[in-house]
Amino acid sequence: MIKPFIHMNVILKGEKSVMKLKRKLLAGLLTLCMAVGMAVPAFAENGPSSGDMSAAWVQLYDSSVEEPDGYVLYSNGGEADTVEGAVYDKATNTITLTNYNHPEMTLATNEMGDDLKLHLVGDNHIAELVVWGFGWGGNLEITGDGSLTINENKTSQTAAIRFMAEGTQGLLKVGSNASVTAYKSAGENTYSAAFVSTTSSTLPFTGNLETELALTANSGIEGETTEWENVIYESHYVAQDWKVLTKGEDGKKYGVSYGTIYTDSDLTNGKPVGYIHELVKVEGLPSQNEYLAVQIATVDGLEKDALPEGYTDSGETISAKIGDISSMTVLIKDGQRFYWGVDPNHSQWLVYQTAVDNVTAEDWGQTTLTKIVVPVAGEGVSGATEEDIPAGYTTNVVKTGMYSYYCTNDVIKVSPSGTSTDPGTDPGTKPGEDTGVKDLTASETGVSISLTDGVPEGAELYADTIAQESVLGSRPELKEELPGLLSIYEISVRKDGKALEIKDNPMTVKIPMNDHLKGYKYYQAVYLGEELERFDAVVEGDFLVFETTHLSQYAILGSNTPFETSTVQDGEQTGAGDQSSDTTIPQTGDGSNMMLWIGLLAASGAGVYGMTLYSRKKKEQNI
Repeated sequence: MIKPFIHMNVILKGEKSVMKLKRKLLAGLLTLCMAVGMAVPAFAENGPSSGDMSAAWVQLYDSSVEEPDGYVLYSNGGEADTVEGAVYDKATNTITLTNYNHPEMTLATNEMGDDLKLHLVGDNHIAELVVWGFGWGGNLEITGDGSLTINENKTSQTAAIRFMAEGTQGLLKVGSNASVTAYKSAGENTYSAAFVSTTSSTLPFTGNLETELALTANSGIEGETTEWENVIYESHYVAQDWKVLTKGEDGKKYGVSYGTIYTDSDLTNGKPVGYIHELVKVEGLPSQNEYLAVQIATVDGLEKDALPEGYTDSGETISAKIGDISSMTVLIKDGQRFYWGVDPNHSQWLVYQTAVDNVTAEDWGQTTLTKIVVPVAGEGVSGATEEDIPAGYTTNVVKTGMYSYYCTNDVIKVSPSGTSTDPGTDPGTKPGEDTGVKDLTASETGVSISLTDGVPEGAELYADTIAQESVLGSRPELKEELPGLLSIYEISVRKDGKALEIKDNPMTVKIPMNDHLKGYKYYQAVYLGEELERFDAVVEGDFLVFETTHLSQYAILGSNTPFETSTVQDGEQTGAGDQSSDTTIPQTGDGSNMMLWIGLLAASGAGVYGMTLYSRKKKEQNI
């Protein structure tokens, strides 16, 4: 047997630290998308990821030992091992297990796409089933008429079935002819199945389950994270004299640095490369230099001292340091945004402020839009750690758009004889069924609903605001559809930690008239579903009131002139309405507080996350 890939060794030997890095990168990309108004990239990719930044693989290894031996069934650009009873076919993106009886071995995949399949032939036994999505795709469909038993020896330290969606859907679908049995290990902090950081608002697990799944109370609650943003700051490298180049009539200054790329271990066979930098004028740089060199492009084959095509030597020389891109914590003070990061020499933590906004930069081959930041005078903290935020500043907590689910069943069984195909949603009550619970109030926000048809005893209302940036950043087309946007609310009814399906149930929703809602003559509530639905809202005492038939995300709009889509009589808004817009938006959706899962729960993202994410991941793997 051979050792798994080096990055898998990192995961196995230090999974918590790896997840902390991943969490930081996911959050950083999410907040970057919000900051620059970018749409979050789509993640429903098929087939394994490819290219230089890919880390696609399928592996079998013994996770019960510190340095596991294992087999590689597939790797991007690497050789595969021959394993009796286990094989991977790239053409169909299918793993096939045939009477594979190794209850000590974990089957794990990474970046294998949303069309990955596991075909079962005969009777198969493994220790864990682990699927990592990481911004590419992390779905798995189990096919065939065989069986798969997972964690029968109860050695898993986390979950027998573990989907690390990492901002993708992370869906497990078991075919109607397959049989899957997964056991929970004894003790706390273990689960029969866990789906972490998925974009699905209901449990992403479908199949013929013999018994309904039991979930922890905090399963299915949208995650939160401290906001990060990728910014450029002056590096610790020595300043260099740049020959100033110009390009056409754009009025900008450029410089080129030169290097050599070696594609293998033969250091005598290198290829020249040039790195084009924009020389950006910046006030407040620690070096007192007037310019900062920001890399914007890479030119393969550019010989030393040669000029890139389209550039002209101006005859001027400028001294400047190179700018580094770093993920920094967003701080808020007096309504303004600042950033918390280390100084170039890593000797102290500093508060940074924006010096130049909307700067285009290249980071590991990918172009990104960011900003240049400089230290705030007098705000350095020697000997501080990342958590030592200076007095007067606060971090900004944002919703991630991701959810986690933890199944506490001692055993999960999926078989052709099972009947439950949608375990993630409690069916609630049927229209006309009266359980006596019709009025619910969210204790923390004071939002209340009055339902026509009741819901089960013990049901609770959850209602809270969502950061507008997290919605508009990933759905920029909504900006024009939501004039006068004041707030966005996420409203749901839950029982035993599971969301109840509330639809076709006429209800009245009351939202407290907080200060940010006051001062307008007209209001509208907009349901952010596949089609936008608009409901006129009216002020009644201390509440803003509207009527609807279902719950989910609602945007609250305010205006001093009637909305074009409202029903208005004699200059007054009537409070009635249910007009659908032609605009459609993609549905997104998606915790355990135990120490073992802290790194997993906090992974954000929105998830969330394209080639910028891959560049960050590639750096991690080289640590």
